[in-house]
Amino acid sequence: MGVDAADYDRDGWLDFFQTCYQGERPVLFRNLGGVFEDVGRLTGAGDGGFNNVKWGCGFADFDNDGYPDIFYVNGHLQDNVELFDRTTSYEGHPVLLRNTGQGKFVNITDLCGDGMQVNIVGRGVALEDLDNDGRVDVVILSSRRPAVVLKNESPPTNHWLEIQLRGAKTNRDGVGARVRVTAGELSQIDEVHSGRGYQSHFGSRLHFGLGKRDRVERIEVRWIGGGVDVLENVPADRVLTIIEGTSPCGGNTPAFR
Repeated sequence: MGVDAADYDRDGWLDFFQTCYQGERPVLFRNLGGVFEDVGRLTGAGDGGFNNVKWGCGFADFDNDGYPDIFYVNGHLQDNVELFDRTTSYEGHPVLLRNTGQGKFVNITDLCGDGMQVNIVGRGVALEDLDNDGRVDVVILSSRRPAVVLKNESPPTNHWLEIQLRGAKTNRDGVGARVRVTAGELSQIDEVHSGRGYQSHFGSRLHFGLGKRDRVERIEVRWIGGGVDVLENVPADRVLTIIEGTSPCGGNTPAFR
């Protein structure tokens, strides 16, 4: 029904989260280096939606602690399902699973304000920092209902960095490029994808939560064409645009915004 990829446990390998139909648990596939293990039950990532039909989903670091959380939406296919199945409903609440950083996810949906209690017939999702305040917001595509926008109003206690890639020799949006961000002992990877799950596309601008770290020692961009750009000593809490082939080692300076 929906799928997204991120390195949820920061071991350097991209893992997969997959939503599914009613009567099935969402699946978290942990990447063991080319072999994948279903850790949905073990980590708690499969909690929160067994009786619902689950659709668009995504990883995003909503609290900027350096660990990507999981968001997904629910909504049945049959608009009269309550007439013959009392275990489910046509509409449903979205679900937010917080990554504890200890290999576990906790369902915090009921603790995240009135916005997470909205009744929707969820289909697609987009997770982006819509207002450039460093906190990832949510847009939900709902069947037979208006779209829903959820503004992230979490306390801005942690630092962050957002990176927008601009390809020159390769594709313009940097699709396929892999970025590694290192801040102290914190090392994170992410990739620019084209399309994420059912009726969903987001993440062209990569978001990295940094916790209490206010500076990034190193950014490494490996473009799909084989080129590499490296930036060092970058201040946090900003959107950084990196143009392919213009890192300082190439004689130019990336654009800050």
